[in-house]
Amino acid sequence: MIMPLLRYPLLAQFILVLCLLCTPALGADPTQEFQAGWQAFHDLCKDPAKAKYRSSWQQVANHFQKAYQANPKGSVAPKSLYYLGRTFQELGKRSFSREDYEQAVEYFRRLGDQFSSHSWTDDAKLFQAKVFLHNLDDPEQAYLLLSDIRRNHPKGDKTSEAEALLEKLEGKYPSQISSWKASSQGEGREDGKQSTTSDPAHLQTIRHWSSDEYSRVVLDLNSQAGYKDMLLKPDPSIEKPFYRVVVDVLNTRLDDEVQEKLSINDGILRKVRIGQYRPNQTRVVLDVNALDTYRVFALENPDRVVVDVYAPKPSEGEQKSRKALAQAAKEGGQSISGSLIEQLGLDIQTIMIDPGHGGKDPGAVCSGILEKDINLRLAKILGEILEEKGYNVLYTRTTDTFIPLEERTAMANAKSVDLFLSLHVNAHSSSKIHGLEVYYLNLANSEEAVRVAARENSVSAKKISDLQLILSDLMLNSKIEESENLAQKVLHATLDYNRRFYKVNDHGVRRAPFYVLMGARMPAILVETGYLTNPTERKRLQNFAYLKRMAWGMALGIKAYHKEITSFAQR
Repeated sequence: MIMPLLRYPLLAQFILVLCLLCTPALGADPTQEFQAGWQAFHDLCKDPAKAKYRSSWQQVANHFQKAYQANPKGSVAPKSLYYLGRTFQELGKRSFSREDYEQAVEYFRRLGDQFSSHSWTDDAKLFQAKVFLHNLDDPEQAYLLLSDIRRNHPKGDKTSEAEALLEKLEGKYPSQISSWKASSQGEGREDGKQSTTSDPAHLQTIRHWSSDEYSRVVLDLNSQAGYKDMLLKPDPSIEKPFYRVVVDVLNTRLDDEVQEKLSINDGILRKVRIGQYRPNQTRVVLDVNALDTYRVFALENPDRVVVDVYAPKPSEGEQKSRKALAQAAKEGGQSISGSLIEQLGLDIQTIMIDPGHGGKDPGAVCSGILEKDINLRLAKILGEILEEKGYNVLYTRTTDTFIPLEERTAMANAKSVDLFLSLHVNAHSSSKIHGLEVYYLNLANSEEAVRVAARENSVSAKKISDLQLILSDLMLNSKIEESENLAQKVLHATLDYNRRFYKVNDHGVRRAPFYVLMGARMPAILVETGYLTNPTERKRLQNFAYLKRMAWGMALGIKAYHKEITSFAQR
């Protein structure tokens, strides 16, 4: 079709022009977009009738966003960021929305971070300081930014204005100035925790798992940092018809590799937005479609902040009717259909097995024997037995790979499994200690439980004590009673079966704050199948027959638990 068109040059030229006009503005000229935005911005500032509408300011912002996106490192990119900040600042004056002012701060910050030597950078910092001072009620951040202008832009055209504002702040807040200076250097206390270094921590990566009922987002840091969190309710007036869970990580900087916006759109989580909210503070915002509650907690080795978001539960009336029906059936001995059993949460179909440790984390090591290898072998044996009994079995790992503790529970929640079993082998300073014990998530009630939790969590015993202060809040969505019941059934069945062949000490059912069980929405237990440091049990744990008998005992315990919670259905 090309050759015939060459016979008609005018027609070919017309088609070429038409194609160019219809092509998306991928090659839009950033200078033209910036100039259009600049003109629209100043025209709107002079037109009070149009300026009262959010859509008018959004149209202005669109020009600057296109100019920036067309060439993020081009000559008009810093100016586009500056005017994006100015646009949202002006919008904030009319909407009185804190979010608009925060958006303005974010654009001004990005200009300073990406174009630190640009002649407009000190202008952006000055406007940023004014927003903190006059609109966000944060004189400390204003002071730090003004001090930055004084220090890094001594010959800029905004230095005199910055000096004047600094003088006012020093007169108004004389007692706070010294602490503000210390804060800018990473000193002092934040969120009740002492900073361990003058350098800020780096937010390096963000991981997430999501389903219709649950989402977990993990913020990976290179060192410890405090945090603050808050919940913003849906507000259609600012085009935010959804919940926003906001987590501010203190004394931190974003790494360049971290995406500033993660579009997720699966389950209840819409997207995650990340930004350098203040010079020494990053902000992470989770946009959530539906929300019942959320939990935030910090973990160590490595350092990270975990955010769990839960979807709304069934209505109170629905929950009451389900409980009443279940109770009446249980007391009356009436038969219930299989579908109703499932609705009442009484059925067990899918079980997730978690072979503890793996990859770079060997777990307990004794005489060259690695706990991670025993755990994986036992998990596969148990999985085969459970599949033979009709269960659907999933694994957190099937090879020698490292999986962070918080990821394991998140996988179970995201897959909506019915039971979660984490398999481990114990260790002790005394080679005489041996036996079986099963744990569920709760406050530790013995020094031995604290010791085991500290070892499995890779933290100190003191950290376990600190963790228990926040555990009561984290346990609200965990099935504590069901987990304890499952632990009892698994322990007793495993002991009964294995004592036919071996002498096995009963260390009982214990409770402790295990990271790997935190946030589980199903009955979840951790089984310590023996002590690698005991010569007899070390030899047994390397024997296939012993592992299979352990697995058979655990499978019988799971079956007993399953039978108990559904027993009234077979009456």
